[in-house]
Amino acid sequence: MFILISAALLLLTFGLVKYFSVKRPLTVTLIVGLVLSSISTISLWLNYKASSGNHDGIAISNQLSYWIITDSVRWSQELFLDYFIYALVVTVLIALLIGITFYSNKQTRIA
Repeated sequence: MFILISAALLLLTFGLVKYFSVKRPLTVTLIVGLVLSSISTISLWLNYKASSGNHDGIAISNQLSYWIITDSVRWSQELFLDYFIYALVVTVLIALLIGITFYSNKQTRIA
């Protein structure tokens, strides 16, 4: 559910940025995606940290993590760690894409 909402928000952002004739619509959309991805990564990390330790049971500690993980799978600390690692990889890839777009824009302005 969270992935669909995020994708819709990014498409809406790209459409609005394109509609209002902003210079770099892809870069602005990637920055919004980086913010969303960073927030979800932090949320998943907090959820993983809250589940570790000597607790009686395991639970999801915040609403955003619940939207990402949902009830459809059996919860475990390994599952929480896997979701955190996947979110961290996506965040790093988006940051690299932003760096590439800034670098390519800088190269085209020089030439």
